[in-house]
Amino acid sequence: RDLVQKALNEGRLKFADKAKPQMKVDTDPLPSADATYVEVYDCNMVDVVDHALVKAIPEKEYEKKVQEVYP
Repeated sequence: RDLVQKALNEGRLKFADKAKPQMKVDTDPLPSADATYVEVYDCNMVDVVDHALVKAIPEKEYEKKVQEVYP
């Protein structure tokens, strides 16, 4: 490694110049509109009805009702 570094420093060893390729520039960077259009596959619907009255109940009563459903 030191020999290679010494040869580079003395000019006895050189790296070849790499020609950089020309950058490609898009003529139209945005895709056309028809390519971004998607057909509707499925649609979920929800039937909305009148509001139900929400009544506060004590925690003990709530726990009792939950125990009836989930013993």
